[in-house]
Amino acid sequence: MKNPIPGILLCFTLFLLTSPAKTQDEDTYRGIVSGKIFSNFNIGLKGPDRSTAFELTRAYFGYERQLSDHFSANVKLDVGSPNDLSEFSRIRRYAYFKNAGIKYTNGNFTAWGGLFDMIQFKVQEKFWGYRYLYKSYLDEYRFGPSADLGAGARYRFSPKFEADLVVSNGEGYSSPQRDDHFKTGMGITYRPTEKITLRGYYAIFSTGNPQMTFTGFAGYNNGSFRIGADYNYQMNYKFNPEHDRYGYSVYSTYIFTDTWEIFIRYDQLYSNIIGDNSIPWNLPNDGSALLTGIQFTPISNIHLSMDYQDWVQFAGNGEAERILYIHLEAIF
Repeated sequence: MKNPIPGILLCFTLFLLTSPAKTQDEDTYRGIVSGKIFSNFNIGLKGPDRSTAFELTRAYFGYERQLSDHFSANVKLDVGSPNDLSEFSRIRRYAYFKNAGIKYTNGNFTAWGGLFDMIQFKVQEKFWGYRYLYKSYLDEYRFGPSADLGAGARYRFSPKFEADLVVSNGEGYSSPQRDDHFKTGMGITYRPTEKITLRGYYAIFSTGNPQMTFTGFAGYNNGSFRIGADYNYQMNYKFNPEHDRYGYSVYSTYIFTDTWEIFIRYDQLYSNIIGDNSIPWNLPNDGSALLTGIQFTPISNIHLSMDYQDWVQFAGNGEAERILYIHLEAIF
C-alpha cells in the first residue's frame, strides 16, 4: 500500500495555488511572534513521590504570518522535558516541531496541511480553559495525539453548525511515520444557542484491527458560569482486539470578577473485562482524578492558580496521589 499522505498534501497544495486570491505587496501582512510558559510549585501530600519542587514544565514558541488574503503559515516549537529519561536528566530540554504548515481560509471554508494541532478535542480544551493545569481528557489519557502530520478541512454551514474532516499519520508530532496506517477523524459541532455547545467526534485508525474513538461533548456557558462534560470510548486500543478504554470528564467554572474565578473537574477512566477474566485488562492504569482550585488573573496574559489534584487507582492495592500546586501561565 502506497503512502497517501504526500498525494493528499500535493492535491491540497495544487488546490490552494489554483484558487483565486488577491495579490498584495507582502509588506501588507505582518508576522506575529508568540509564546507560552507553564511553570509550577508543588507539594506532594500523598503518594510514592511526596517531593516538593519548582518546575518549568513546558514552553511554546511560535511564529505566524498572513501571506495573502487567504493564505497563512505558522511554525511552533514545543520545548519540554523528556519523559523517557532518568529524573536526573529533567534539567534537559528537548524541542519538537509542534506545528509547521499552511492554512487556507475563504469565507466559511478553512483547509490546512502539514504538522498541525489536532482538532479532536479543541472544543473541549477551550471550554475547560485551564490547559496549563491539566490537559483535556482525550489528551491526558492518550486517546489521540495533540498534533500530527496530515491535512484537514472545516466548513461552517451556519453560525450554529460546522463540520470538520482530518486525515493524519496517527502517531503524533514526536513520532515518525513508519507504516501505512492512517487516522481519519470526523467531527460535527452544533450550537443551538449562544450559550450551548454540542459536539460529536469519530476517528478510525486503520489496520487489521482498527482503533476507533467515539466522543460526545455538551457544554453550557453564560459568561460568568460554565459547565461541560464529555464521554469518550476507544475500541481496540493500540490495535489490540477487544482492548477497550472509556470514561468521562465533568468540569465547571464560576467567574466572580475579571481577576478571580474558581474551577472544579472530575475524571474517570475505565477498561473492559476480556473473555473469562475477572478484572479489567488495564486495571493498574484505571482510576479517577479530581482537580479543584482558584485562578487569579492580574493581567490578561498572566494566570496564577492554587489548585489541588489527585489520582486514585481503582485497583484494591493501588496507590493514591494527592498534590497541592501553585501554577503559572505566561502568554506573549
